[in-house]
Amino acid sequence: MTQKLSQAASAYVPDWKLLQPAQQNYFVENLFSLAITQKQTRTKITMDLLYNQMSTKEIPFIFDLLQEKLPSVLATTCYNDMNLPFDVEVRNTEIGHLFEHILLEYLCEHKLAKGARSATYAGRTSWNWVRDPLGRFHIHLTCGKKDSDILPLAIEKTVGLMKIILKYNEKPLFLLGNTATAQNGLKNGERRW
Repeated sequence: MTQKLSQAASAYVPDWKLLQPAQQNYFVENLFSLAITQKQTRTKITMDLLYNQMSTKEIPFIFDLLQEKLPSVLATTCYNDMNLPFDVEVRNTEIGHLFEHILLEYLCEHKLAKGARSATYAGRTSWNWVRDPLGRFHIHLTCGKKDSDILPLAIEKTVGLMKIILKYNEKPLFLLGNTATAQNGLKNGERRW
């Protein structure tokens, strides 16, 4: 038995769909794209690199540049496989992980500028290039709806600094060899003020 639904029935949207957070998509020149979903207590960012530089290993001046532009990011706590402090890890870490730490730093700065006595945000960056496309990072932050006023500002500043970092030596869009980083992994960071 076939039953035809009225037009009103086909336009019905379940309440749970209305409560789903909207995803915002951003394309940053030919460098990377961001898909951002902010939920009640956390935010997920999917970062897709649009070129073949996966690691800061190819950026020999990364420490000096961060020391000049955002020295406080070098003091962020980093949880990685070798228990390296971030000021050491930053010399050879994945681009998505670098993005996470810079964003954590700017989130803290903006929260303190609003008058907060302290600010703590944590992040986790993971990737699996066996399952996902090469260059995709999943960044999870402890930044939710209560911070919806500072997240866009922090992302804007993070994108600005990432453009400076990544545009120094743009490479072709297609990979011609080894990616020089693990095919999958997980790294965490935290910033407290």
